[in-house]
Amino acid sequence: MRTRSPGSGANTSSMKPRSSNCPGIMGTVAVARRWLYCIGYPSRGTGGSVTGGQDTLRQFIRKHKLDAVSVTVPDLHGIARGKKVPARRILEGDASPMRMSNLMVMLDYAGMPHPPPENDDRWWPSWSEGYADTRMVVDPRTARVVPWQPGTGLVVGDFEHVDGRGILEYLPRATLTRLVQRLADLGLESRAAIEMEFMLFDETHGSVAEKGYRDLVPLWRTPQAYRLTTLGVHDELLSGMSRALDEFGLPVETWNVEAGPGQVEINLAPAPALEAADHGFLFKHGVKELAATRDVYASFISKLSSDGFGNGTHLNFSLWRDGENAFHSPDSETGMSPLMRHFVAGMVRTLPDFTLMYAPTVNSYRRFVPHFSTGMMLSWGLDNKSNAIRCVTESPSLTRLEQRTAGGDVNPYLLLAACIGAGLHGIDNELEPPPPTESDAYADASLGRVPETIDEAVERFERSEVVNAVLGEDFVRFYAHSRRIESQCFAAAMEGLDDEGVSDWELA
Repeated sequence: MRTRSPGSGANTSSMKPRSSNCPGIMGTVAVARRWLYCIGYPSRGTGGSVTGGQDTLRQFIRKHKLDAVSVTVPDLHGIARGKKVPARRILEGDASPMRMSNLMVMLDYAGMPHPPPENDDRWWPSWSEGYADTRMVVDPRTARVVPWQPGTGLVVGDFEHVDGRGILEYLPRATLTRLVQRLADLGLESRAAIEMEFMLFDETHGSVAEKGYRDLVPLWRTPQAYRLTTLGVHDELLSGMSRALDEFGLPVETWNVEAGPGQVEINLAPAPALEAADHGFLFKHGVKELAATRDVYASFISKLSSDGFGNGTHLNFSLWRDGENAFHSPDSETGMSPLMRHFVAGMVRTLPDFTLMYAPTVNSYRRFVPHFSTGMMLSWGLDNKSNAIRCVTESPSLTRLEQRTAGGDVNPYLLLAACIGAGLHGIDNELEPPPPTESDAYADASLGRVPETIDEAVERFERSEVVNAVLGEDFVRFYAHSRRIESQCFAAAMEGLDDEGVSDWELA
């Protein structure tokens, strides 16, 4: 599936090959907190310098007697790209392992580089400069031990140009960091908690490739939503994964069986926005590795089949000032403060513009079906899960909004960036939300909905004055180009074929 670990094979027998018709593809290709293990995040700041970050990393290596460290940067898709480095090289002060080709900046899901857009003279990784090296700037706050890989640690970072031009600010993690700083400049701190759904199959990476990603056997065959018996039957696997994730520095709050066959939802504890995005990124990476070590296959694909449940990602979000929840107002009939109203208004009114960040793939748009908890309507309401934005105001400490549009294939950094960017637009302009939807939002077509296709979403995103102003033109053109290539590759693969459901190309 498109969300599989890099390097897995793909069956392309029933579709056109990914060829030169698809930009970027050169020839056919096979397709709670336990800080004992994790350095805590301070409330401000974006990471360390190259020297300072590596000094702290060396201390971490010595403390935990590590043999190797996986250094990783999240790409546009939220895939962990990087390399494993022997600990001795870092301890010796060797900086060369932190250099990686800049082609990593612009790889597609299959690991092939996108070509630069035509007639664009701004910097872009390409063969014109030989895909030169970039340097990874590690964020020592993300350092942690990988419990299922003895003697191994992991650290997340950002890329910077080797010639000193600074951080590549249009990458997802750096984009979110800028927006978090904008909140800090307003005296606001964010708290976010991500809920992620995924599916588990009684398969291995080899078996799903041999099957062409079709007719996979789910770990349980029928819908079992919230059924404790199912959790009990699979307790060794699910509890074992939960414990490992917790030891990985990912604070698991709850897990439950969801509506689809083999479907699980795990909720992570609240954290500051950048930390929460790191958690979401490492969660998806960790789940895939943990499942594989247990001969189980995990997938976060948004929509596996046209008639089944999809995987969603829900974001719970609030803003705090001086230790108090700035979203709550005891004097308001709804419990919402003016700040929360402005934030929600920004999110609802700009949802079509930001949809591309919540729904990044062709497959994402197949998930937008009424009454499947897809957050597709341009609406909000109090504790109403048919809305895109669900507001919960039951107590001062728990007052929050829940963004329900994103699919399982969302990049957690872009999920948070879209939420904060839209909310900041509402705050800056003191927008007021439309009337809340108290009944079934799916039944009210007058509310409007998110774009129906990735092509429509790209156009809305790229032309939006709000998106360009909030995220910056460099990020917008960079991300829009990558999503346009996604659409072009799909069109090339489907040429001459009927679009009668989830295609082999999406699954591969």
